[in-house]
Amino acid sequence: MNKKDAAQLVAIVVTAYPNFDKFKDAESVKATVSLWAMMFADVDAALVALAVKKHIATSKWPPSVAELREILLEIAHPDLIEPDKAWLAVSDLLYSAGEYNHGDLYRQLPPLVARAVEAIGWGNLWEMHRSYCVGGKPGMDRVAFMQQYTPMYEREKARDMTPADLTAMIDAAAAALPDKGQKLLADREQGRRDKEREYEAITGWSRRTMLEAADPLALEAGAGKE
Repeated sequence: MNKKDAAQLVAIVVTAYPNFDKFKDAESVKATVSLWAMMFADVDAALVALAVKKHIATSKWPPSVAELREILLEIAHPDLIEPDKAWLAVSDLLYSAGEYNHGDLYRQLPPLVARAVEAIGWGNLWEMHRSYCVGGKPGMDRVAFMQQYTPMYEREKARDMTPADLTAMIDAAAAALPDKGQKLLADREQGRRDKEREYEAITGWSRRTMLEAADPLALEAGAGKE
């Protein structure tokens, strides 16, 4: 979006909120145009216009940059699922797949949701899910998932809401500093993946084999989508 686009959208906002004191000052309006042109430079003007229209339809107050970028996140990153919706998907999967879920979580759930379930462990989550049937406290599966997923979601949300050029600058600045642990985290995840492949090679029992054993037709259907 360029400055001309920003001026047109700010004009719409000024019209929608005529009683907002800040918009009675021409210099403040001009500053808002410059700010929007800078903070939405990486976004198509038509998408920003959609975000502005949605905000006007749902809020009594003019939009901040963060509010508009949050709406844009819904448009541009539909795979980033809010925690409550993510839990509904996991809850449905627990109910339908049961204890011995031989499917690939990354085929069954959005990537970040699958990563959170993987971090907890399907077996652990299932035990918490069924515990209320044997005298345990209900809802512990939801608590465990939300505690794992919510901070992951917030980190991804903050990164995706940040303008691309600003993210690149931050990443470049971070790369120039001594590593303070991010590489170690990446190494640990890679180590897990390597160990999974090692176990699969030893046992000859891959995720694909498990999925085929559970439901051959589902495997064929999934392969047809790729």
